[in-house]
Amino acid sequence: MTERFQPGGVTHALVSGLLELALAAALLAGSLAVSESSQGAAASLSVASLLWAVLAVVSLAAAWLRARVLAAELDDEAVVLHGLGGSRRYRYADLSAVEVSGRRTRLVARDGTARVVRGVRGPAQGNRFRARVLAHAKAAVDSLPADPRREEQ
Repeated sequence: MTERFQPGGVTHALVSGLLELALAAALLAGSLAVSESSQGAAASLSVASLLWAVLAVVSLAAAWLRARVLAAELDDEAVVLHGLGGSRRYRYADLSAVEVSGRRTRLVARDGTARVVRGVRGPAQGNRFRARVLAHAKAAVDSLPADPRREEQ
């Protein structure tokens, strides 16, 4: 069974982007309407329209990334982090910790490298992610055959 963690806020970012795009269009229409009477006002409205259009693109890109790209999946063998560069698998045996601090969650490998889990946002989702990773890791360790060297000691 695979569990998928995705960041929230997709709807909020999408609505924000669409409203910003509508405001940019209204400002551009206002700029065209006053262009004959006042060049200064038209230039100011054009710059404001450009600013809101850039903000709209950023918000729409954030909504797309949250909805389609950024995610973390837990399967029976590994944590799979999805991002812009593709997917990366981190086997439970190669992980030493899951750190949750503030709004950020990180996977820490046995060699000390840490990877930010962008698909997990906020402390509540981070704590739930950590609990599920630890449960999967414990199940993976319990399913390993016993080490005969330890039984002799």
